[in-house]
Amino acid sequence: MNGLPMKLKAFESRLSPDAVLSHYESSLKTSSSHEARRHTRSPWQVLTVTSRDHLITVHARAVSAGSEGTILVSPALDSAPLHLSTNFPHPPTTRIANLQQYDDAGMASEHIGLSSDRSPLVEAQAFSQLLIRDGWTMIETRPTQETHRGFVLEAQREAEQALLVIIPDAARPSNTAIVITWKKS
Repeated sequence: MNGLPMKLKAFESRLSPDAVLSHYESSLKTSSSHEARRHTRSPWQVLTVTSRDHLITVHARAVSAGSEGTILVSPALDSAPLHLSTNFPHPPTTRIANLQQYDDAGMASEHIGLSSDRSPLVEAQAFSQLLIRDGWTMIETRPTQETHRGFVLEAQREAEQALLVIIPDAARPSNTAIVITWKKS
């Protein structure tokens, strides 16, 4: 997320949320190189573990059969290489503001946030031309329904699919915000 690699796993347990977090805390007691903190963000109980190499966050909440939650592991910020680059074609006038890469059961995808100083119309045309030049087929191009001066582009290349939403930037209406959902396979 935002260029930081991470792994996310979901879990279910017969244990209570408190017992799940206690389990992880007790496994850390043998190591002094970890710092653990607990807090509650209703309905979640959260354990954050910081070490020299990793940041681990365990979220747990009560369910009828015990608890459920997630475990998120990422490299410590100091040692994590940040990569904000994508292979999705985009005009050189756009800048990557946010990049999330997913691999869910072998299905690779990206959620890309871009910004531009050019108008939504100019960027929509540039994206369309670039995608066609790169072998994509434009499935649909239409104006957005809720946002004035915005565009939605849908494109496909073999098994790849892309949905682009190109709208005026809410924070700077003279600029453009572009959100791309790219299913790679």
